[in-house]
Amino acid sequence: MYEFKYHRPGTVRQAANLLVKNEDAKVIAGGHTLIPVMKQRLASPPHLVDLSHIEGLDTIEMKGRSLVIGATARHAEVATSAIVGEAIPALANLAGGIGDP
Repeated sequence: MYEFKYHRPGTVRQAANLLVKNEDAKVIAGGHTLIPVMKQRLASPPHLVDLSHIEGLDTIEMKGRSLVIGATARHAEVATSAIVGEAIPALANLAGGIGDP
């Protein structure tokens, strides 16, 4: 992998500021796609902004008639969520088949 600077903001505002200051930055929440590509030296972003520790981005909820799934909600959480299962059963089923144990 190439050298990069790792940023771990605590708020959405901090993440947005980092992205404005570093236009070549890449956002990660789990890294399941970007990290292997970086290991193979197919991508070399100078900055990584990790969203996984920002409180509230992992929520799953209904807002009116809309199902809202936060950016850092895990596939397993989507797959087992009663809210998702009721609103969009096919999505819950699909999410259960994504990922690597």
